[in-house]
Amino acid sequence: MSRDSQRREPVSGTEDSVAARIRERMGECTPAERRVARALLAAYPVAGFETVAALAEIAGVSGATVVRFATKLNYRGFPDVQRALRDELEHRSASPAALYERTNRSRRVVAPDELGELGEHSAGDIRATFAGLSAHDFESTVAALAQPRNRISIIGGRYSGFLAEYFSASLQQLRGDVQMVPTMGSLRASVMSGFGPKDVLVAFDFRRYEAETRDLVQFAKSKRATIVLVTDQWVSPCVSDADSVLTSVTSERGPFDSVVPVMALIEALFEALVTQIGEPARARMTKIEDTAQQLDLF
Repeated sequence: MSRDSQRREPVSGTEDSVAARIRERMGECTPAERRVARALLAAYPVAGFETVAALAEIAGVSGATVVRFATKLNYRGFPDVQRALRDELEHRSASPAALYERTNRSRRVVAPDELGELGEHSAGDIRATFAGLSAHDFESTVAALAQPRNRISIIGGRYSGFLAEYFSASLQQLRGDVQMVPTMGSLRASVMSGFGPKDVLVAFDFRRYEAETRDLVQFAKSKRATIVLVTDQWVSPCVSDADSVLTSVTSERGPFDSVVPVMALIEALFEALVTQIGEPARARMTKIEDTAQQLDLF
């Protein structure tokens, strides 16, 4: 049985979201149900708090279609969808201080003979991340990033900026036309003004999602650029404009979310791209190394 055909019970917590279920089930939906899905994702999660009748009107379908769609996502009904969204909102907006208070009760000092346990949570996060990864979205991302005619731009935020920079630095070793979206307003406007169908925007956006990233994604989408979203299990609002979504899973253990599963995703992309790009990647790395030696940089 494929992962898409497995029925899951609704769960609260960190490994499930309404948006993730929508993306998983989209291929199984009728055309009318897909209109409900698009309406929900277009204004996620706010649209989910509309009444059944109001959401049906927005999507241009019947109220019965909205209810059927909720059950197709394996919720007991539309009120169950709304309960799940309220739980998501609590997690999506959690501050480091709130996470500290929430996780402090279960925190304990690890003894020297228990140090091996420190890696178990991270290993579990990595397994959950790759178990829930969409093969289609991963392959589409690799194809878009490996296409030599595409120009790659990468954006991060307060928390995710260093992840975006690491990804950019890695990708620049394999191919040209890779850049971080500039932070200076005039330079950013210059870069974004040239966006078109051959551009790929990779957006890193994690909870306490950033309006600035959302604005850039919407602008790039309006210019017919391809959007790759790297986000967490609570899912960035940018999902409604994304062509591919790569979601990492992290369990709450302290005031800051672990970056280990995101780094694992980046490493997996890099490994796949080395193979996909092939000889041009090897030649570029050799040229970069030779140049560095000539300039006595290392």
